[in-house]
Amino acid sequence: MAKTAILLSAYNGGKYIEDQIKSIYQQTDQDFTLIIRDDGSVGEEVKKLEDLQSKYGFELIRGKNLGFLKSFFELLRQAEGYQYYSFADQDDIWLPGKLEAGVKYLESCEDEEKPRFYHCAYDLVDDQMKKVGEFYFSEEGYDFRRTITENHYSGFAMVINQALREKMLQGDPEKIGYHDWWAGMIVHAMGEVYYDSKVYAYHRSHGDNVTTFNMKTRWKWLRKTLREESEIHKRAMEFKRCFYQELRGKDKNYINLFSGETYSFKNAMKKVCSPKRWRPVLSSELVMRFLMLIGKI
Repeated sequence: MAKTAILLSAYNGGKYIEDQIKSIYQQTDQDFTLIIRDDGSVGEEVKKLEDLQSKYGFELIRGKNLGFLKSFFELLRQAEGYQYYSFADQDDIWLPGKLEAGVKYLESCEDEEKPRFYHCAYDLVDDQMKKVGEFYFSEEGYDFRRTITENHYSGFAMVINQALREKMLQGDPEKIGYHDWWAGMIVHAMGEVYYDSKVYAYHRSHGDNVTTFNMKTRWKWLRKTLREESEIHKRAMEFKRCFYQELRGKDKNYINLFSGETYSFKNAMKKVCSPKRWRPVLSSELVMRFLMLIGKI
């Protein structure tokens, strides 16, 4: 059996998905199985995915539309028996060596029971493959405390081990929000992450991909947070339910700050008056502290 399961959730993949599939099959490490779950595509997109399966030979799972997070969790549940797992988006490009670099790191780690993942840097490109930016976060100062309010990671840039898969699946997808954010919290609480500064992927930034984070999506997130229970609060409560007994003392204190059932002015002020940053961008930091003050986060 292949060492790695590459998990791709597809929904109306359009003109980009074959480029991604082709780049996966051009990896230098060929010891993998590509498993694609069709998240309820419609019309000609269904036939296109079936034609691509005939051409490339990947495993295809037909499913109803669940949304990207639940679809990835369904893939993660069904792909049993692999040593490593890698997520793939339908509209990106992997560079040769991406999978090999991730597997090589994970194979070098002695303690297989500790949850870990490898994460590569990547370039942001437009729909014509023109570079518009690059994505690499320094890990300096980024710890479990920061993972509660800020996500450094992108699922398509990860290769995770079996131990992390098992931890991730303990959570309820209804309460997690993002699979990569969930993975980041887990490894910073009880595992390790290796962040590779080498670019091994191109991430298309366009209007149709669901994880694009721009000014429009920032305003949408703010309005939703003001109206509803915040994803940060829901994720913190779920993390506490799953892993509280495994946390160290200071990390228990941090998760308690964000997982209260009712508003606590004392806890709100601890967050608002923290001398350490919660977000790297000043505007985002100010919004975050305002939401903390009024009890939304």
